[in-house]
Amino acid sequence: MTIKERSQDLSMAVEIVRKHLFEHLGDSELCKDMCATLAILLRRVHEDAEKSAKAWDKRAFFLKADALRREMGWALPLAELAESLAYSRAPFTRSDAERLLKALPANLEMPKRPRFKSAELMRGAAAAARQTLLKR
Repeated sequence: MTIKERSQDLSMAVEIVRKHLFEHLGDSELCKDMCATLAILLRRVHEDAEKSAKAWDKRAFFLKADALRREMGWALPLAELAESLAYSRAPFTRSDAERLLKALPANLEMPKRPRFKSAELMRGAAAAARQTLLKR
């Protein structure tokens, strides 16, 4: 994954949390699908950042590696939170969306152009992600 791809994944994650979740609070299943998508995006970001940090560790760029780990340290906990909300039996609520928003770093800005024309594109993501996990 390149830095550009990581930035695109982060932009999509920010858009989901700051825009789409709050627009679709009445549709709990769609919100859970968005949470599953969010978890996948943030896990990819975390794995890529960790891969880059390990490469820098091998080259003895320890300060740079540690700085990246600190900078991206929020991604995995937020991915785990989103995943737990996606697979919870309880309906998705405004407080769940607010928890996700609070866990998202404030310095991440909304993308200038939306990545998703419609949140409906994410419908079914939770079921698809669960099937993928079960196959492993």
